[in-house]
Amino acid sequence: MVVRAGVDQADRDAQEVDVSKLVIFRGDSVETEMHLSGSTIRIGRDERNSIVLNDKSVSRFHAEVRAEGGTYYVVDLKSRNGLYVNGHQIKGKTALTLGVPVTLGAYELTLEDDLSTSEFGDSPPPSAGRTVVSTSAAEGSRRPNRSATQRMAAAQAPSAFFKKPALFYSAIGVATLVVCVLTYFLVRYIVRPRGPVETVAVATPAPTTTTVETAPDRTPEINQHLLAARDAFDAKQYDTALSELAAIEPLDPTNEQAAQLKQQIEQAKATPVTTTTVKPVVPATPEVTETPGIPKRTNEAPQDYTARATRVTNNYQDGKASAERQDFPAAIGKLEAVKRDQPGYRDVDALLAETQAKQRQHVDEAVGNGVRNDQAGKLADAVKWYQQALRFDPNSASAKEKLTEIQPRATKAGQEAYSYGEAYRKRGDDRKALEYYRQAVDLLPNGNEKTLAQQWLEKLK
Repeated sequence: MVVRAGVDQADRDAQEVDVSKLVIFRGDSVETEMHLSGSTIRIGRDERNSIVLNDKSVSRFHAEVRAEGGTYYVVDLKSRNGLYVNGHQIKGKTALTLGVPVTLGAYELTLEDDLSTSEFGDSPPPSAGRTVVSTSAAEGSRRPNRSATQRMAAAQAPSAFFKKPALFYSAIGVATLVVCVLTYFLVRYIVRPRGPVETVAVATPAPTTTTVETAPDRTPEINQHLLAARDAFDAKQYDTALSELAAIEPLDPTNEQAAQLKQQIEQAKATPVTTTTVKPVVPATPEVTETPGIPKRTNEAPQDYTARATRVTNNYQDGKASAERQDFPAAIGKLEAVKRDQPGYRDVDALLAETQAKQRQHVDEAVGNGVRNDQAGKLADAVKWYQQALRFDPNSASAKEKLTEIQPRATKAGQEAYSYGEAYRKRGDDRKALEYYRQAVDLLPNGNEKTLAQQWLEKLK
């Protein structure tokens, strides 16, 4: 960008308005757009991201777009499929350039100007808090294709002339000078009556006639060359700047501004151009506050430690709650997970041993009650107790053995009860039919007869 000498940096920053947006593509289809407001935009498959891309090719937290020092950067968040800028994979952070594609999984994003915003008082639309992108075929058919969106943006784009305030105001100044010069010559050579210059009579002993003619003012023309020379100097077009200054010399050989600018150009041409290498700033590793009883492991990343500590505390609380509900399989699984992640955490060893002991006690009591009901001929109650024992411990060998042994007798008794229920129903004795249908439901294994018994049980209630 070319900026006139004398306009300080604060004025240039105030005049320039850089409103950008992210455009997300999938193939040639525009998935979504998000206007950037300087805040960090996180992209990934997880619902907590600013832009959610529901596709397995995208990691849960894939990338971030950050604004630093007036420039937008894209950062790879250790994604599984990586991040590619213009076809080249990047590691860490790299600057975004307008129109350069960034590939993440099956999607592609680009940084574009917000073509709906000018610099004459309009403010950009607010950015969305969070955008969820669906990948269904029906939605894709309703989206504009990529080339159409770009043609519409080009048709609506404001002139580049108005996107550069310094160039705009310079042109206004030049146009003003040209108008002044044209007005001067119109007044002097067209409006003024043609004829000899008026003579002024001076009271002297011998009267004489003096003709006075004013030389044309060349200041507007000189200022025009000076302005063009400064613009060329700022753009490092030194030969063009010297040509503009050479045009001033016949008009005003002693012009101090032209002499000073010429000296600056000669010094700039004599100074060799040096390239400064800016080293990327490596962000410092954030400090982590350790959770009591869960020390940080050697070389463990902060995010990994935080995830492990959260997992340990949650599993410990869930394990205790499941043990109190007598959901022994779930409680034992949670407490064993705590021991794997952080051995010796709080009283996890004692709590696990106590839960396993209670599990064995409840299984033995349920199996004993089942045996007593079996001996008393109460097959339905015996089956219920053996099933309860398996809920306490799905791997209980004694409960499995007892249930396997009683099942044939229970099935036979259930079939007989179903037959009695059918007979009493047909006779119109609903009370007796309900009693036998209920026995059939309790004794029969899953099958057609049990389903029919359940249906009649509901109808006759």
